[in-house]
Amino acid sequence: MTDADLAPSGAPDLDNVVVVLSRTTEPMNIGAACRAMKTMGLKHLRLISPLNPGGRSARALAHGAEDILENALVVDDLMEAVGDCTVVCGTTARPRQLRKDALLDPGNLADHIVDHARTGKVALMFGTERTGLTNDEVDICRYLSSVDTAPEQPSLNLAQAVMLYGWEIRQAWRAAGGVDAAQGRVRKPQGAHEPRGPGVRRPEMRVRHPHRTTRLPTQTELDNMYGHLAHAMSAVGYSDQERLKFLTYLRQLHMRAGIVNWEMHIYHILCRRILKATGAPRFEGIPDDDTTGEDDLP
Repeated sequence: MTDADLAPSGAPDLDNVVVVLSRTTEPMNIGAACRAMKTMGLKHLRLISPLNPGGRSARALAHGAEDILENALVVDDLMEAVGDCTVVCGTTARPRQLRKDALLDPGNLADHIVDHARTGKVALMFGTERTGLTNDEVDICRYLSSVDTAPEQPSLNLAQAVMLYGWEIRQAWRAAGGVDAAQGRVRKPQGAHEPRGPGVRRPEMRVRHPHRTTRLPTQTELDNMYGHLAHAMSAVGYSDQERLKFLTYLRQLHMRAGIVNWEMHIYHILCRRILKATGAPRFEGIPDDDTTGEDDLP
């Protein structure tokens, strides 16, 4: 199965979960992570600037999971790895400037991953062995998670972390009614599947409208929206520093509250009107097939 064969929307399917390893320096860790993924039913691996991912040690430790290693998507850029994902989740062991409630434990994160995987691709990202995720990688994560470990040895080996999170995802998937193709039977859920923690926005709580879809935008679509906003802000005199500060706060707001496709469209309408009123040039990042009228509020 290739990365293109991801599951259709609506099912709690593990095929919609993508594991991303960023700047991995030890090939054996890549191989061991592949085996951990295969054990827990995760199939799709993406590697950002890895060191020798096809090396002998990687192949040796991927025993039984060679297909995951061979089919891994290798890229050089963060957005190449997660651009088609609607939600990005990150794992961290380093203390960061975060509210305490912003860090989920692995079980809570797994609930979110399984819930979002019903309707789109979800990336679970692990940073490099020595320093973890970069600030840019953290900034793109809607959810961050950390494992409670003993202070004498607070960090997990990369493959151990992949196995731990993979197990939690599998348990959440099973509780939501997931079933292995070879098993042929469904395990009954142990109660309603209710994601916990910050950033939860349940679709049934939304005001329904025929033109409003609760589809989550991909990371590429969000990046395009922020680019449009930056272009419009430049047109009304915001400095580079002011734009950066404003958009950082806005990203953090969207990470906490979430944003769906029709809400993103409203930002594009606002930006188009600002650019038209100021006589500024059109934002080139708008897709050529975007034919929605600027007054067509959803």
